[in-house]
Amino acid sequence: MKDIKTLLQLMAPYKTKVAMSLVCHLLMAVFTIISIPLIIPFFHFLFSTTPEAVLRPESPFDMVGWIEYSFVALIEARGPQVALLFICGLMVLTFFFKNAFRYLGMWFMIPVRSHIVSDLRIGLYESYLVSSFNQAEVKRGDLLTRITADVQEVEFSILRFVQTFFKAPLVIVCSILLMLSIHKGLTLFVFVLMLFTVLVIGTLSRTLKKSSNRLQSTLGGLTGVVDETLDGALVLRVFRVMDKWKKKFSSYNDAYKEDFNKVIRRQELSSPLSEFLGVSVVVVLLWYGAHLVFKDELIPEAFFAFVFAFYHVIEPLKSFSTAIYNMKKGSASLDRILEFDQSKPQSVDGDAFQFNKSIEFERVSFSYEDKQILNEISFRINKGEKIAIVGDTGSGKSTLIALLLKVIQPSSGRILIDGQNLDSVDTTSLYSQVGVVTQFPFVYNGTLKDNLLIGRDGISIDQLEMALSMAGLEDYVESQVEGLDTVLGDRGENMSGGERQRLTIARALMEDPDLLIFDEPTSALDPVAEAKVTTAMLGALKDRTAIIIAHKISTIKYADNIFFLKDGSISESGTHQELITQDGAYNTYVNLAQE
Repeated sequence: MKDIKTLLQLMAPYKTKVAMSLVCHLLMAVFTIISIPLIIPFFHFLFSTTPEAVLRPESPFDMVGWIEYSFVALIEARGPQVALLFICGLMVLTFFFKNAFRYLGMWFMIPVRSHIVSDLRIGLYESYLVSSFNQAEVKRGDLLTRITADVQEVEFSILRFVQTFFKAPLVIVCSILLMLSIHKGLTLFVFVLMLFTVLVIGTLSRTLKKSSNRLQSTLGGLTGVVDETLDGALVLRVFRVMDKWKKKFSSYNDAYKEDFNKVIRRQELSSPLSEFLGVSVVVVLLWYGAHLVFKDELIPEAFFAFVFAFYHVIEPLKSFSTAIYNMKKGSASLDRILEFDQSKPQSVDGDAFQFNKSIEFERVSFSYEDKQILNEISFRINKGEKIAIVGDTGSGKSTLIALLLKVIQPSSGRILIDGQNLDSVDTTSLYSQVGVVTQFPFVYNGTLKDNLLIGRDGISIDQLEMALSMAGLEDYVESQVEGLDTVLGDRGENMSGGERQRLTIARALMEDPDLLIFDEPTSALDPVAEAKVTTAMLGALKDRTAIIIAHKISTIKYADNIFFLKDGSISESGTHQELITQDGAYNTYVNLAQE
């Protein structure tokens, strides 16, 4: 029921098309049922058993009685040849409308399927954009698998079930009503047998979802190994560990193969099992129905119509059972998609960001699971001030930035901007006044101009050139034949590390932000590139408020105030000169960095 409820929620925005599809499938079911008793007149002709007179049926639901009554009346009025021709035409017309409405039902559902798949992909992609990833828990390969293979599995398994879910029950219900109108006792006998069939199929399908979930998780691990291998192929070759990584890949590949075999074997079992059980029920039906015919409790023509109606129960049930198997397999993928989609933070509109005086952390703490990352951090940054945050790896430096950018929320305490709680500040407005330079430059396969703008509108060529000049990147642009239209290659492979980092500085300066944040901008650079990036940073910092996270002294010694973090708390603060004269943790840190 949970899976059905989730599907209905996904289809809610497209309820008009769903309703039209439902109406078409209902009409298809009606014409299917009309076509079944039309075989009775043929058997009358074939076996020369046409009754000479038939009483008018008392019940309006006695479909077989009305067919015989109308058929005999037609023979009396027009003769047998005209009656036969009329029945043939009626059958052709009935099957035409049956299949026309069947197609229309599919025609309305196809865009619903494609829209739902598109919505799932968009929702998942938006989650990736706004979520804070814990790389120890969520690997990039698993994220890629969710947005590709899992979404595809939902389209193939669950959304095809939707069509069966609409079509099969209508045909089954209408066929059962017809069977009841022919012979109630025979119908009850058949459904006692079918109850056993449903129980068998339901028992086998319950374990399929668990196996499918394991299969998709294994595929995520497999994709992750491939992704890591592409990043580190050269390193793996140099350190001669390719064979071990082959074994690692093979272990995931073999696990996926085994899980795949189990899932597909169980999935493929549904159709033959359903057919075998269905045929077994039909054989018993033929035996019992023939027994009723021999006892003159049922005429042969009506019994043939009953068997035909029962066929229209068996086939939809067979399709339905296969669809349930597929849905169990696909619902594991849907759970993985919705699990991540629902984990994204909810954006809350707030007041416009105004930074005129100061940013203040008041007894801010943050913990993740059972680990305390920050412990009652308090400090103040005045507008125009440059502060540096220094400390050992894991001391909580980057966590402070994540809190300021509202990526995560503090466990306790608060962050104030001009006395206003950060929680009430509109995130989009905040980001429009902040420039960020990260440790690992984000550069994608596009032109230099595209990488500077990364989709932002309203940036003039003057703003762009000024940012390039302040970042010290104008010489690089002038050296390129294509200038700003130079293609940088995958992850900026056509640029040096220093050039990529200066590109991100220019990108951060593009909108003339009030606050600049540098997160380890020179940690991975050689001395020459570091000197160029440091020069670019100093130019960018002029007349701006800045927060600098760094290990290298050349980057932080010009800061107005330095906060030294240790075990999630500020142990020392002051200027570079003040701290090195204290002979404390910062001085020890500087001496180690200079050795």
